[in-house]
Amino acid sequence: MSKNNPIDLRQDRRQWLKTSATALGASLLPLQSVAAEPPQAEAAPATPETKSTEAKSAARFFTPAQHALVDELTETIIPADSHSGGAKAAKVADYIDQVLRESPDDSEKTLWREGLRLVDLMTRHYSGKSFVDASPEDRIAALTVLSDHDRMTDLPEVRFFIELKRVTARGYYTSKIGIHDDLEYKGNRILQEFVGCDDQGPASS
Repeated sequence: MSKNNPIDLRQDRRQWLKTSATALGASLLPLQSVAAEPPQAEAAPATPETKSTEAKSAARFFTPAQHALVDELTETIIPADSHSGGAKAAKVADYIDQVLRESPDDSEKTLWREGLRLVDLMTRHYSGKSFVDASPEDRIAALTVLSDHDRMTDLPEVRFFIELKRVTARGYYTSKIGIHDDLEYKGNRILQEFVGCDDQGPASS
């Protein structure tokens, strides 16, 4: 992405959506090919540990791949620095997963699933790699495209980006790392003495 050539998101998205549809169509196998596959051996009964892992996975909103993508998206928005850990260390992706899992709003869930798909497609179009595999510079560049077009709220990826920023900030600044490390909040403490201030009041004329 060149700074000298401003990006037209609305125009460019037609191309990356078209490319995605073409790639999807080429990947579909004929039904007879699937039917011709040899039968697989019957799977062994699941152990209690396997059942526990499956139950935990089923309780999540995001798939493992989506969770990894949200991890990198939120870390790009609030990265770690020398002062405090970033969104990944604060487990913001887990917070978002819980919010969506408990949400009764199906349209919100649909927006997140579609938004993640579209942002990843867009990143592949501009950088040639998925968002997770892209360099930090390419990740920032991809989100900058959405930020520069944040008035195009008719586009689902833009609405998703706006919501992503909102929930990322909320998740981070309600976490221990966000509150105590970044904001350095000391908590409610009993003051042994009220020091007051040095203001002596208005100067006499």
